[in-house]
Amino acid sequence: VAPSAIKIEGGNGVQDAEGIEQEHEMPRELTTEECESIVNDFQRAAKLAKEAGFDGVEIHCATGYLIDTFLQSCSNKRTDKYGGDCEGRFTFLKEVLHKVCEVFPNRVGVKISPDSGFNGMGSPDNHEMFLHLAKRLNSFDMAYIHVMDGIGPGANMKWWGKMTSNGFHGLCEPIELSTL
Repeated sequence: VAPSAIKIEGGNGVQDAEGIEQEHEMPRELTTEECESIVNDFQRAAKLAKEAGFDGVEIHCATGYLIDTFLQSCSNKRTDKYGGDCEGRFTFLKEVLHKVCEVFPNRVGVKISPDSGFNGMGSPDNHEMFLHLAKRLNSFDMAYIHVMDGIGPGANMKWWGKMTSNGFHGLCEPIELSTL
């Protein structure tokens, strides 16, 4: 599932049960109701983490996983409240943060990877989007923001002998810590 039915082309694919790399499948676009249900799932997960003794949690909004795909225009073509401009694409994360911060006030981190091309990510408006995101995070009592670099321009690294980094996507001006 994804914010929009857009297949990841190229990249690393996914490993099946036998460890063989397969192409990414075409995701199904989530309905608005499913998005709202997933937001509530994040709150349930935070409550379970608290019951298990966690001091806080980090929301993973990086490297082409679900929340990152809502943030980036290359993977989010929605026309409802979860799509469109920067604020619309921020809505899913905003709703998740409201729910999770109720459980862990001042103890929530957010991980982003605005410069990474991993899992097909990288959008021409990422510089604008992630500056908007950083500004909007100021309205939450965040513990921290974890910024993951795109491994560097032209990087060609292999992890575990299988996964290749796409490095910096090169579609916009890179985000640097000094700009956030």
